[in-house]
Formats: sequence, structure tokens, C-alpha cells
Amino acid sequence: MTFKKIDAPSIKELFLSQIEEMILSGELKPNDRLPSERELADTMGISKTIVHEGIRELARIGFLDVVSRKGVFVADYASTGNIDTLFAIIRYRGGMPDKKMLVDLLDVRIYLECPSIELLARRQDPENIKKLETLQENVRSCFDSDIKDFASALFLYRKTLTSLSGNCITPLIMNAFFTGSISAWADYCEFTGRENTYHILAQTTEFIKAGDAWGAIRLFQECITKYKNHLLRDMS
Repeated sequence: MTFKKIDAPSIKELFLSQIEEMILSGELKPNDRLPSERELADTMGISKTIVHEGIRELARIGFLDVVSRKGVFVADYASTGNIDTLFAIIRYRGGMPDKKMLVDLLDVRIYLECPSIELLARRQDPENIKKLETLQENVRSCFDSDIKDFASALFLYRKTLTSLSGNCITPLIMNAFFTGSISAWADYCEFTGRENTYHILAQTTEFIKAGDAWGAIRLFQECITKYKNHLLRDMS
């Protein structure tokens, strides 16, 4: 058994972290112009090479715009960012999306999962349905478990539903957000109730088995809408 050496964050990582925090906190705002690389290096006591590499990395993530002959500017990361930007925002917020972001992620789930539900209902593949029934029963077996274990079982059902559709991207997207949103999945389970959550999955499986895509989609959308309204009430 070999254990790897634990390394402290590199100077570049610390540079990235500081600039990200200044942007996400609002200390640096979109269109703000950064000092030159030399000025940043001198002020922060690091090499110009690290600043140069860090700026290129922050531009790749979507936090900065590098404009030839004009300088480096803070980007409007909400429109120029990418998946790395989103993960940086979640890290900044302590690994948990805020409620506004959770509401937006629920909308994304509609876009991701409804096409998968439609495909599965159209196919009515007995093997796929058997897998969903097994995962549905796994949710039932977690009734007396910790709420996060119950939420994890729910997530596995929903993720498998998308992967069984044959889409190889949607499950990866769901996996990418799960660690940062496990508390939200647990909150959903507490809001909905364990018995009701299981009942919803059982209904979903039956709709798919019967080829009733619209019934399964309507049920899913109703659940998402109820939870969104719950979050929106807390935000008001």
C-alpha cells in the first residue's frame, strides 16, 4: 500500500483562488481592467510567469477577457463562463449552490430528463424497466437510513433513467453536480417525504412500462415545480 505525498497549494493555485474570490465577491466587477502582469507580480510578490499562466487559466475558465494591446478585463462570467466557472462558483459558496442556482439547476433537469423519459417510454424495454424497478426498491430499502443515503438512492434512479436512454452526456452532467448538490437532494426528499418520493418513482416506472411518456413527464414536472415553489418562497 502506497500513500502519496500531500502537497500544499502551489503559488499559481493561490493566485487563481485570490482572483476568483475577488471576482465572485464583487470586489472585481465585469469590465474592470486588471493591472499589468508586471504590476500584479510586483504587488503580489510572485513571478510574472505565474501571473501570465494564471491569467490564461482564468480566461479559459471564463472569468477574464484578454484583449490584445488593451489589457486584461474581468469578464461577464455568467454569459462567457463554462462548466469550470460553475464549479468555481460552487466551491466559493462552500460546495453548495445557493437557492437561486438550485432553482436554475431544476430547470436544467427538466431539459435533461424529459427527453430520456420519452425515449424509455417509447421503447418499453423489459430489461430497462427491470433495472428501474430494482433501483426503485433500493429507494424503499433506504426508508430508515440517513437522509443523504436515501437521497443518493433517489439520485441513482434518476441518473440511471437518463443513462438507459442511451444519452452518454446527460449522466455525466448529473454526476458532475451531484457532490455539490447532495444537500439539495436531501432537502427535496425531506420536503416531499420518503413514502411520497418512493410512490413517485413507482408511478414513473409504471408510466414508462405502459408507454405513457406524457404521464411520466407530467409527474416529473409537477414534482420539480412544487420543489421550485418551495425554494422560491424561502427566497422571498
